[in-house]
Order: sequence, then structure tokens, then C-alpha cells
Amino acid sequence: MQRLVIKTKSVEFMPFFLSLFVFLCGTSWFIYGLLGRDPFIIVPNGCGSTLGAVQLILYVIYRKNKGEKGAGADAGSSTEAMEMGRVQPSPENSGETAVKRDESAHGK
Repeated sequence: MQRLVIKTKSVEFMPFFLSLFVFLCGTSWFIYGLLGRDPFIIVPNGCGSTLGAVQLILYVIYRKNKGEKGAGADAGSSTEAMEMGRVQPSPENSGETAVKRDESAHGK
């Protein structure tokens, strides 16, 4: 997720509350591990807390670019529908793609 945020210079693809609660959960378990002196709780949750902090820092840095195209980013340039199925080229739209629903996968 961090790579996409840095590449697009946008936090459009990173939900704030997910990053916040990853940080809070990791930090709370890290503190619990410190109080109990349990390295099996301290190490993984210390790493999770650190990575959550990195996500929050990236959010603070790129929050002004939410929804905008980044420099050199191709995100959002294609007009594809986000629906389960196969993506096939559409004959009426040259260069664009259309989604054709795979009815056999849905039991119809």
C-alpha cells in the first residue's frame, strides 16, 4: 500500500481509519507485551506499530493530493468498471475496455 501511495503521490487508495487502527492496535499490544515482558508479543506488535506509524506519516505528507493524479501515475486513466467478471476490449470504444459479466460463474 505504501508503494502505491508514494508512486501516485496520493492517499486515495489508503483509508485513514485503517492506518490509524493498525497503529493503535499494534501499539496497545506492544505496551501489553512490555508490561508482561513477553518478547513474542513485543516483537511482532512493535513492527506493526512502526509500520502503522509509517502509514500515518505518509497520510500526513500526501493528504493534500487525495483524489488527484500524481506525477507520472497512471491511476484512474483507464475507464474500467470494477465488477466481477472478465475484462474484454469493447469494439465500439477504441482503446477503452468494457467488462463482460461471466454468467457461468454466477450460476445463471
